Amino acid sequence: MSAGEEKPDLEVKFRRSLLASEKWLSKDTVLSAGKAVTVGIFILIVLGPILYLLFQIIVSWGDINETVFNDPILGNEAFLSMLRSIGLSFEIAAIVTVFDIVVGVPMAWILARYEFKGKSILDTMVDLPMAVPTSALGFSVYLFWGTNNGISRLYNSQVGFASQGTLLIIFAHVAFTFPYVTRSIKGIIADLDLNLEKAGKTLGAPPFTIARMISLPMVKEGLLAGTVLAFTRSLGETGATLIVSGVYQTAPVVIVSWMKGLKIPTTAFLAFILIIISLILLTFVRLFARRVGLPWNKVFPRFERKLSSKKVTRTRNTFSIALFLLFVFIPALFVIVFLFQWWGGSPFSGEFEAGMIYQVFLAPDKKINDIMTALVTSLEIALIVTIVNLLIATPMALMISKMKNNKVKGFLDGLIDIPLVIPSSALGFSIFFLWGSNGLHILSPGFAMIVIAHISFTYSYCVRPLIGSFDSISTMYDEAAAAFGASKITAFRTVTLPFLKSGLIAAAIMTFTRSMSETGATIICMGIERTIPVLLVDFFEASTFPAAAFASTILIIISFVMLILLRLVTRRKKDA
Repeated sequence: MSAGEEKPDLEVKFRRSLLASEKWLSKDTVLSAGKAVTVGIFILIVLGPILYLLFQIIVSWGDINETVFNDPILGNEAFLSMLRSIGLSFEIAAIVTVFDIVVGVPMAWILARYEFKGKSILDTMVDLPMAVPTSALGFSVYLFWGTNNGISRLYNSQVGFASQGTLLIIFAHVAFTFPYVTRSIKGIIADLDLNLEKAGKTLGAPPFTIARMISLPMVKEGLLAGTVLAFTRSLGETGATLIVSGVYQTAPVVIVSWMKGLKIPTTAFLAFILIIISLILLTFVRLFARRVGLPWNKVFPRFERKLSSKKVTRTRNTFSIALFLLFVFIPALFVIVFLFQWWGGSPFSGEFEAGMIYQVFLAPDKKINDIMTALVTSLEIALIVTIVNLLIATPMALMISKMKNNKVKGFLDGLIDIPLVIPSSALGFSIFFLWGSNGLHILSPGFAMIVIAHISFTYSYCVRPLIGSFDSISTMYDEAAAAFGASKITAFRTVTLPFLKSGLIAAAIMTFTRSMSETGATIICMGIERTIPVLLVDFFEASTFPAAAFASTILIIISFVMLILLRLVTRRKKDA
């Protein structure tokens, strides 16, 4: 037999073996076992650390009671400190969310309903702060508002507009939470049935009344979801807050601070409080979103007709875009301007040693080496996290999408959202608690623990796009494959998987970008390892701002490339 005849025989044997294996894997018992493993992995990685944290708080309540409420020297000062930090976090999150709604809703309306030159550019600009790592964004906001390199140069001030503290935290949180509200309702507004609005027009209702009485009630679930997501993201943010907070400590910053001081019982209690608050907010959205009505059902014809005039509408839209540029987009990317200002030296004194080129490339400590090492570490972690999450999230997304029991499906679908709302520092601490010396004694702080933490908080970012992709695939393709005798696994490989390509790419990009940007959980789990967002914080604390600007710009460029890829993938998916 010739070599040419042998090759087809091997291919036939391999194909037969593959089909036989897929037929065995398609048995109901094997599929049920696979579902159990999928849920088990989710519980181990995401829910397990939270449940273990609760268990340890119950078991160690005596130690927590002594250190938090009845310290021999400080009394209940630890508990009071928790309340102050949580109160500050809530105050900031509330102010930030109000701004996001007031400015974000009109911006979403502009992007959904208006056609104009540069619309796609504005649409990308709205998304960009969400992709920029928060430590880089916080540093950029600090440079813009908190130093004399930014907006204060317009009026020749020698100091920044705002010093480190509550106001600067609010500015930073506005910059990265704004896209969550806008994105949550923009797509819903674009998909609304216009017939109801047309009916309102025929009855003489002005556009403002139609929007308030007809359109907004139909997008209330998306608005509420975006509001809660913006609130919880502000409540749990660590990276940006570490840079702009100064002596003011929000709850996630306190977790990092206490963790560095090895105050394990008090840190565990505060982390658990934040987790409970986040879960309550998530439960509220999922259970009561449809029951919550929008206020002000009464109509004010004259006043609302004035608000519907072209002049007022144009002013409102211009004002919304201007506020977005001033408080979100420009501060988020100002670090690039700063980098060019300090490229070859100080723009004030001309000192070469103060510039980026010297600090990064020529100084004795050669920060470029630290930057490249941290960048490689970040890329390795993000790549591993993305591959692992695709492997474990795809079966979960398929299971949720095809599940027929609506109650179980809704419950499991709700559990998937938990990592989206829990502060990453609290989730990172719970992972440290479970996998480290206080729990299973499997991992020490370092590379592997960072990977586990990143898999946990990026899990939802991977599952959500895949559920949407599975839901969009018609069941007739699976039915056709089954009619031709294909097993379920064979049908998935040959029919479903090709349709899933865009969803897989979108999930991979979102997971990779989120992993690259994380700071809070990484600080808790890192040991001696340094990712580039953490290195940026180190540079900031050492006041080597040009080097920090260089590291920030690298992160922004990577995030921007990922964002463009994501938009191309999702646009291609819509066109298909």
